[in-house]
Amino acid sequence: MARSVGKGRPPLAVVVRDGDAGGGVAVAVSTEGIAAERGAVAGVSLAALVEARLAAKGVPVEAVGGWGGWRLRALVAAAADVRGVVSAVRDAMLAPVAAGEPALEAVHRKVDALGRRPLADRALVEVARCTGEPFGLGADPGPTAAELEAWRAAAHGTGRVAFGVAGSAALVQATGDALAAGPAWPLAAAAPPSEWPSGEEPVGVYDASGEIPPGAARVVVTAWTGTPERAVAAASGLGDARAALASRLAALDAPARIASVVATAHPEGGCVAASIDMAARDLGGDVPARIATAAALARQEVAVEMADTSASADLGERVALHATDPRDAAERAAWWSLAGRSAGHERDAHVALFVGVAVARDAAPGAAAPAAEIRAAIDRATLAWHAPVVEARVRTEHGQGETWVLLASPCGTLPESAADAGSGAAVATAAAVESNAAGDARVEPFVATDAVGVLAHGPAHPGESPAAQARRIGDLAARALAGEALDPGATTRARTALLGRAGGLDARVLGALGAAVSPGHPSWVDPLGTAMGIGSGSDEDLALRAAAIRSGPLRVAVLANADPTQSDAAVRAVDRWVARRPGEVRACPVAPTPVVPRAGTYAVPLPPGATPEALLAVPLPPGDEDARVAATWTAAALSGNDGLLAHALGAPSGATTSTLASASSAVVLGAPRAPVLAIRITADDAALDAAVAQVRALLDRLRQGAMREEDRARAAQSLARSALAASLDPRARTIDLWRGAAPSPAPSIEALRAFAASTLHDEALVIVAARVPRPPPPPPKDKKAGK
Repeated sequence: MARSVGKGRPPLAVVVRDGDAGGGVAVAVSTEGIAAERGAVAGVSLAALVEARLAAKGVPVEAVGGWGGWRLRALVAAAADVRGVVSAVRDAMLAPVAAGEPALEAVHRKVDALGRRPLADRALVEVARCTGEPFGLGADPGPTAAELEAWRAAAHGTGRVAFGVAGSAALVQATGDALAAGPAWPLAAAAPPSEWPSGEEPVGVYDASGEIPPGAARVVVTAWTGTPERAVAAASGLGDARAALASRLAALDAPARIASVVATAHPEGGCVAASIDMAARDLGGDVPARIATAAALARQEVAVEMADTSASADLGERVALHATDPRDAAERAAWWSLAGRSAGHERDAHVALFVGVAVARDAAPGAAAPAAEIRAAIDRATLAWHAPVVEARVRTEHGQGETWVLLASPCGTLPESAADAGSGAAVATAAAVESNAAGDARVEPFVATDAVGVLAHGPAHPGESPAAQARRIGDLAARALAGEALDPGATTRARTALLGRAGGLDARVLGALGAAVSPGHPSWVDPLGTAMGIGSGSDEDLALRAAAIRSGPLRVAVLANADPTQSDAAVRAVDRWVARRPGEVRACPVAPTPVVPRAGTYAVPLPPGATPEALLAVPLPPGDEDARVAATWTAAALSGNDGLLAHALGAPSGATTSTLASASSAVVLGAPRAPVLAIRITADDAALDAAVAQVRALLDRLRQGAMREEDRARAAQSLARSALAASLDPRARTIDLWRGAAPSPAPSIEALRAFAASTLHDEALVIVAARVPRPPPPPPKDKKAGK
């Protein structure tokens, strides 16, 4: 894009394009280090000087000055007009300033206008320097002719001036020819090295009254980087309404919104300034703490975005090419050609923070922003953001096709009662529904009695590094569960799906079992909930449940597929999405008083034509790991074509009729809070009672020691097959990693018999029978009436 037009001439940045009614010619000038104590006065004054001189010659241009430089642009109708414009601009820029010349009046008008647009506070000088915007420092005096001449001589020369042109090839050629044909330009004064923020400056707190509504707050984060391309690319990510900064700010207790993100190229790098606003109604009573949480989050997110952003060296050219107006294209190209890189700062990002608070309408006269309180609160919030809050469990499996991230609350369904059974499942399902527009990466709800969360997984994109892949998957999981408010549409779809499932036979049977085994807490047995629990809650109730999950303990499991750096990248990505408060304690709710199972038989009515079934459940001691393991082995011994259940439910000896049950199985449900050994039987209505009686008799025999070594061996084989199948599934491996449970040693036959003797009591059984209701018996005959 840059083109040399000869020694002693400013460089020319070109954008060749057809179709415009005219072309654009522009000039960019750097005033870095010139009258720096006067802020934008030098840039504004020089722009006004040149614009007024050109206007007097009948050359219409637009000139704008700011902090660190000024820019000029003109519309040129044809290539034949270029030489005159370029010559006029050169003369206007290089002619010395004379006392009393007419252009000085325009300079003073522009400086007076600058004074009427002052910075809200001197603390914002670094912000103005970052963005280059024309703000005054108060009553800015206009320059004397001698001062203006000194500034002009220092700035208007090679090294500080660049031309730009956008238009046809003929117009571009004519511009280059005009610059080359003119006399050589003087050498401008060398710019001093830029003073970069050290990153250790105290937070700038200022009175923003008049800038924002009363009682509101504004947070501004600036970040300087040695490469202007990184600044511009990072600004695009920071300003995206769907990106991390906007989403994380919106999810805070006191939501904040991005007001603007401005990136500016400078001679020694680039700078980004992100402005974030907080409404007075959201700040509530604890203003310093709420401002501090948003400010620390914003500073962290800007630093992360700057560190993670890479940009190609031709970004400046593409910025110019994307302009619609040729004058914009020429101006961008010219300004970008002045941008450079700062040695030693290519990858560094020096971040500074500024906080403005507008005095509330009802504040006492003379009230000001509580600067000391805000700074102290930001220090505490920054420490909180730096301290990890997510428990991590990681493993690397080289060569796998995808990276897997499971983020969930280990509280599971503990907080749920009968009134909201399934609310956690609704939150997880809605989060997954809302997030599944992520291309080839997928998000699934993960709901169990001991966990409520989401599971995200996906392959690497072409050219994507392993760490970037893991960070993307981690962001996807954390954004879904911890970062964004639930979308009402996603909530509706989640509820609809769960209600449809809750109306099915299996869910109704499990719901009845849960009501009997864990009275008041049916989701301790069936984590997907009941129709009543899912259907009775409002969107606000689910929002509160989601907030409780986010504010409680969270655990992440990362199954990396390339190298260990992925795990660290994914965990950091997840952790930064989790909002936190200084001094908070993340813990699951205190478990309610242990519930006592209600033994007995419970009925679930079926519609005509449905296949009856029964569920027999033996409660286990909560929290007893040995009992759970023994129950798992007992369930394996009961199940299968050659299992104890199949033999007990077979045809009587010597009979040729079919078996009592068409299907049977056993499993352990409800761990860890309401564990049961559950046996399911499916049979014809006429045989269901007999099948239940046979199972009860089998359990009694086992209680009396009927378990044999061959039954234990068969259970071992069955469990080994199940473990092998699970080991082949990365989803199951990720879940196992999240739980972190080590394989339990195989129980002896004596341990299994001891478990049966202490647990399999008939009087403890909970039986749920699902069958078609039988018609009531006919009324008895009246003997006196002879009937």
